[in-house]
Amino acid sequence: MTFIAQRLQYFDSSDFREVFNRKQLLKNPVDLSVGEPEEHTTDFIKEAGIRAINENKTTYTPANGIVDLRIAIAKKLNEENGLNCNEEAVTIVPGLTTGQLLIYMAILDPGDEVLVMDPYYPPYNYLASSIGAHVTLVSVLPDFQPDLPMIEASITSRTKAIVINSPGNPTGVVYPESTLRKIASIAEEHGLLVISDEIYEHFVYENKHFSIGSIYPNTLTLNGFSKEFAMTGWRIGYIAGPKDIIEAINELQQYMVFASSSIAQYAALAALSQRPTINGKYLRKRDVVRKSLQDMGYTVHGMQGAFYSFFKAPNDITDIEFVEKLAERNLILVPGRAFSRLHGFVRLSYGANITQVEKGLDILAEVTSEMRS
Repeated sequence: MTFIAQRLQYFDSSDFREVFNRKQLLKNPVDLSVGEPEEHTTDFIKEAGIRAINENKTTYTPANGIVDLRIAIAKKLNEENGLNCNEEAVTIVPGLTTGQLLIYMAILDPGDEVLVMDPYYPPYNYLASSIGAHVTLVSVLPDFQPDLPMIEASITSRTKAIVINSPGNPTGVVYPESTLRKIASIAEEHGLLVISDEIYEHFVYENKHFSIGSIYPNTLTLNGFSKEFAMTGWRIGYIAGPKDIIEAINELQQYMVFASSSIAQYAALAALSQRPTINGKYLRKRDVVRKSLQDMGYTVHGMQGAFYSFFKAPNDITDIEFVEKLAERNLILVPGRAFSRLHGFVRLSYGANITQVEKGLDILAEVTSEMRS
């Protein structure tokens, strides 16, 4: 008799575990695998967390988060993203992966369908499948932009939602406003929800970020503090959207999460009072990475935002074989199969400091040249 639930068959984190194992085995590796910014949390944010501890703000908060933080987030969403919401349409979650699961549990029954663009951030499909929903993957190759006719053709009577991620992980793609407006029209025509993960909104390099929720009310907007404020370890994010769905998420939170960290919430409230300006640094790193990859002969798509490049391994070698060859030279990248049903791509993160990024690019250039000679 097995005691392991069948839903575990939908999860496979082996590629990420292998990356972690490589880090442990290599001495001072050049790590361009991790999806987090190079900065540390700013001192005034850390001090707000420490102050919360010293003032004994360490008890349970409401399941949907402290009201002052939700008010500040609603204000930010109204003023910067063009959403029309108040604090009752916002809920605080302990990280967006948890938020994604809560959304799925609130809106999907077994047999319901959700559309996910491929390549994807892995929890989008694994979490839906684990609760009995069906995931339809919509390929966005070659340029990582949504194929609108394919999206429409993938919709069935059981489709509930379209998941979008712009700026995106793992491709760094940014969807133009015109594309998002068309996705909103498709969703409206078919009575669908849009789930929009916008955690990288402050890493947009050519144009201004556009929130689909500003034009389509049936949007669940996910965002948080991990990337802009370098607070990945604080595990604090938020969801904004239709109040009935937010109330359903809050009901689930009461029993699944109970409440997000009070200390992290007070730190996040302080963070919103003083916004960092980090785009310039990441734009310069993006330009270095993109030019270097092109000089090596790689075809580069995406990279309009976030801090990733997703490119095909040379000589038709598999992604696993390629990352193993790079690891032999002390460079760590992530095999693309962790993010796609298609194999052969790899993800490079330029979240690391420019010195590490340039070291990694030098190694990549050497290995690529050897393979092509």
